[in-house]
Amino acid sequence: MKPAAILFDLGGVLLPFDPERRVAAIVDQLDVSADAVRALFGGELPRRMDLGQADEDDFAAAFSELAERPVSSEAARELILSVFEAPNEPLWQVVADLRATAVVGGFSDNPAFVTTRFPPGAVLDPMIFSAEIGAAKPSDAAFVAAETRLGCLGGAILFIDDSAANIDAARHRGWDTILFRSNDQAAVELAGRGLP
Repeated sequence: MKPAAILFDLGGVLLPFDPERRVAAIVDQLDVSADAVRALFGGELPRRMDLGQADEDDFAAAFSELAERPVSSEAARELILSVFEAPNEPLWQVVADLRATAVVGGFSDNPAFVTTRFPPGAVLDPMIFSAEIGAAKPSDAAFVAAETRLGCLGGAILFIDDSAANIDAARHRGWDTILFRSNDQAAVELAGRGLP
């Protein structure tokens, strides 16, 4: 049975990322130590942002404290987004192709401003952000909120993510899943479900 809704994770799937890329960008821009940047991103602030309890203003304050000089919220936003590499264009084309047969959305723990890194014209609808639902993957609450947004349950949803923990949580709710490893692997698994 083809799914009624397909949800894609962003980071590591549609938007490749490298945490050390962001570390290097922040070190370069703010003239701070790499260890200090890693400590910041290993602390509570990123998790609070995931849950909608913090935003780029809070990161601006944290960066300002690290750099011992003012860092604007706009600059903080760009530094946060520097983690992302070029979008996975072939997979975004798959998203476009799938939209002809199903609802195709995103399900992400990234902040909503990550949409500025989408390719021109790219659409994920609905786009479910953890900060907006107040729950992050792999919590059951996040998956319940996604089901509510989609208006469907269990096997009617196909979820594609690169995190085994998130995939396990989705399977626990009866969702169909693809643990993303590569474009080729995902294409084979989609084809096995009769999808483009």
